[in-house]
Amino acid sequence: MTAINKLKIDGEVLVADNGSSDNTVKIAEQTGARVIHVAQKGYGSVLMGGFKAAKGAFLIMGDADDSYNFEEIAPFYHKLKAGYTFVMGNRFKGTIEKGANPFLHRYLGTPVLTALMNIFFKTGIGDVNCGMRGLTKQAFYKMRLRATGMEFATEMIVKASLRKLKISEVPCNLYKDKRGRKPHLNAWRDGWRHLRFMLLFTPTWTYIAPGSSLSMLGILGMLTITFRDALGAHYLSFLSQKHIFSFMTLFLLGAQILGLGLAAHAFSFSKYFDYASRSVKFLQRHFRLERGIIAGAISFLSGISIFSYLPISYYWRILPFLTDTLRLDLAAFGIAFIILGVQTIYTSFLISLFYLKVK
Repeated sequence: MTAINKLKIDGEVLVADNGSSDNTVKIAEQTGARVIHVAQKGYGSVLMGGFKAAKGAFLIMGDADDSYNFEEIAPFYHKLKAGYTFVMGNRFKGTIEKGANPFLHRYLGTPVLTALMNIFFKTGIGDVNCGMRGLTKQAFYKMRLRATGMEFATEMIVKASLRKLKISEVPCNLYKDKRGRKPHLNAWRDGWRHLRFMLLFTPTWTYIAPGSSLSMLGILGMLTITFRDALGAHYLSFLSQKHIFSFMTLFLLGAQILGLGLAAHAFSFSKYFDYASRSVKFLQRHFRLERGIIAGAISFLSGISIFSYLPISYYWRILPFLTDTLRLDLAAFGIAFIILGVQTIYTSFLISLFYLKVK
């Protein structure tokens, strides 16, 4: 309460209890805090319970293990007062007490996760794992937070970025916690949970980028070998005939990942995970089930036409006759177009299941 009094604001200290077995509740109530009890277990559950119960317009959160000093909330308050709607603490710009942050977390886990967060979501923050944060009550409802576990911390940042909230950060000190026991955190398990959450929320990087790269590499490789065979096998001799099927595999694999990526975008938008990214806007503007079916049918029929051409040109010589190498190249394209066509049709149906909910 001292910090609230110094700031001369009308505020409260709220403790969200998640089944503590010590004297937390008793001590909190004796010192004037309001205590609420959250039955559902989990870091995210207890914080969401606290946010919903809080009466103020500004919310400042932190762990109740003395690793953060709530007497140091002034920078968070001033940023919120200045119009920012989500304020992150940055322990690397503050003071980290000796023994407060394990070496692996400080020099590997947090920097790597922070770098990936900025690449995927362009947040511009310097410490994704800082547990002391500020946000407005309005921003909390706008985020539509859902995660009940430790990945809630990542979800807050991701949703703040996707919802285009006004984000800032302030220096934050970290102190050695006084729990008197080992923390429940597991560096590798919880690190993976945070990374997994980021990958799930960025279909562009998880699906679109690798899918585009693989499909482009595949089709360029197939075209290169085909043109090489048309000009003469002595060109690009390091590529053998069998490599066209390797490139065909890359092309189909990339196309499949792209289709799944578009479906993932549509799903995340329908569930309020995504907020009109470029891919979602593209789908809203251009996608129709009928268009997907037509595109798939064109690809499928192109493949069928190729396989019709091959026996006609070979047995009846009605159409131009090709060398065996070019015939094999053409067969690879026929296989690719048929599979791509069927895949496009069924992917279009899948996307429509989600898209129809948000049209």
